[in-house]
Amino acid sequence: MTSDLSLSILVTVVSGKESLRRCLGVLCPQIDPADMEIIVPYDRWSREVNDLASDFPGVRFHFVDDREGTSSETAPQAHHLYDRRRAVGLALARGRLVAMTEEHAVPAPDWCRQILAAHEQPYAVIGGVIDNGVDRAMNWALYYCDFGRYGHPLPSGPAEYASDVNLAYKRRALEAARDVWRDAYHETNVHWTLRARGEVVFLDPRMVVHEHRPAIGLCRAYRERVEWARIFAETRVAEYGMWRCLAYAAGTPVLPALLLLRVARHMSRQGRSIGQMAKTLPLALFLLTGWAYGELLGYLASPQPLRGAAATTEPLRHSD
Repeated sequence: MTSDLSLSILVTVVSGKESLRRCLGVLCPQIDPADMEIIVPYDRWSREVNDLASDFPGVRFHFVDDREGTSSETAPQAHHLYDRRRAVGLALARGRLVAMTEEHAVPAPDWCRQILAAHEQPYAVIGGVIDNGVDRAMNWALYYCDFGRYGHPLPSGPAEYASDVNLAYKRRALEAARDVWRDAYHETNVHWTLRARGEVVFLDPRMVVHEHRPAIGLCRAYRERVEWARIFAETRVAEYGMWRCLAYAAGTPVLPALLLLRVARHMSRQGRSIGQMAKTLPLALFLLTGWAYGELLGYLASPQPLRGAAATTEPLRHSD
């Protein structure tokens, strides 16, 4: 697909209507409607967001017909919906650059301008800073489990990962990987494919978003960790094979401690106080035990080795 638009922005619905209202309220003033577009795919599980169409007439709200009848009651099913929304949005995008975020991530006021500036560089995939915008203990714990590596100060340079909460592609790169994301977008599979083709995933600290995730209870957050880690492990099994991943399974008892050290390192790098670390690290450790348990389940129960299938799921919100 060719277009004269400079930038398409795909906003994935994850948290709901009020989060989307806040995100679009910051995003819409940044765009030139003649040269840029904002796309919000939604489905029957997120139909309420279409109520915002009259408030944001310049935004393209697109209904995704979920013929598979997926339920959003569990984490894996919910992520199938998110991945499908992203794939549909990417197919609709007309810009030479295609940016991605989620509606509970509030872009900085100059986000669009910085995306255009960053992509004056030759890199196919450029990710940016993800900071926490909610001063609540659970939000900090979840933030450091999910996005600690992307917080300020973010080193500029090539990277193994970039998060779909804040990244932008050159269209030529997306088109080269279309077969990978056609039915469902998984950031890691797309980036693996592009890196295999010699492309570079790059991080640029000029692109900034702030996480404003709605409040979530401790039990729900723990269950979420378990399910997302299980999906991550199944991806590893498909990519690396059963025997290597059985070795990973054997190491899961020490995983919470290792990941907690990484969380502490990120907090220290970002200059967090001893008091804030004392509040955040115990919650993070609890959540990371859920992550380790989920990985173990995924390694031991994944049917992927029996099928010999390729990886079909990203390491969702991996603890880095």
